[in-house]
Amino acid sequence: MKNWSGSYIDMPLEIVLKGNVRIFDLAVQLHNGMPRHPHHPPFSFAMAKVHGGMGYKNGVTAAMEMFCMGSHVGTHVDGLGHVSKNGKVFGGRDVLMGDSGRFGLDAGSIEETPPLIGHGHLVDGPTLFGRELTPSDSFGPEEFEKWFSNHAKPTPGSIVLIRTGWMARYWPDSEQYIGLSTGLPGVSIEGAHWLSERGIMASGSDTMNYEHKPSSEIINLPVHVHFLVEKGIHIMESMSLDILSESGVTDFTFFAAPLRLAGGTGSPIRPLALVNP
Repeated sequence: MKNWSGSYIDMPLEIVLKGNVRIFDLAVQLHNGMPRHPHHPPFSFAMAKVHGGMGYKNGVTAAMEMFCMGSHVGTHVDGLGHVSKNGKVFGGRDVLMGDSGRFGLDAGSIEETPPLIGHGHLVDGPTLFGRELTPSDSFGPEEFEKWFSNHAKPTPGSIVLIRTGWMARYWPDSEQYIGLSTGLPGVSIEGAHWLSERGIMASGSDTMNYEHKPSSEIINLPVHVHFLVEKGIHIMESMSLDILSESGVTDFTFFAAPLRLAGGTGSPIRPLALVNP
């Protein structure tokens, strides 16, 4: 993982617990200047109180900070109301945003999202394709059938994570990582149907868009519509999945939970992959 200056940060992305249980942190670091889609407010951090100023007695001081960010910045999960189709969100409910949206979503709020806990599967794109991926590459039924012929198959309640390798290659370069001018690899609508037919709970990727965007042209988010509006399947984006690939981990227990943002369309998360030997 890299900070705003592009240098590596020495931080524990893998933790080994008693009994050799390994926990992998799949969230990116939140920092000023981090990549974000131009539609979403940036992450902003500042110290509100520093050590050395007015403090307590006997030399004791406290520090605190303030931060502001869009709910779809960094590693995050989409609420079901993040996308609508013909004025409806999942469950056929009307998109309601009372008082001009002042209090957020009335239907499909991120507060409806349960903790995402289940059998996790990593689909490692560069390994599957045998090369670095390009914007023309997509994950469809053929790719999933090929990958899962040699790996544990997703079942109802599974969480499937897609590694394209784009975070490892482009994360410090916001323009290239987002792919606004080039497009980016991802799950095709046919691949989304393949996953939903197997009853998955959620899916995520190391890209900012999740679904396949073969060019810079604006798309109508067919995968988001299918997952969020039609099937109630949660989407996670900007996940740090390289640590799993580097460790050879493709099957694990997955944990993540959103913040309780009343009326929120999404939320930052800190997903964890637990591997029990």
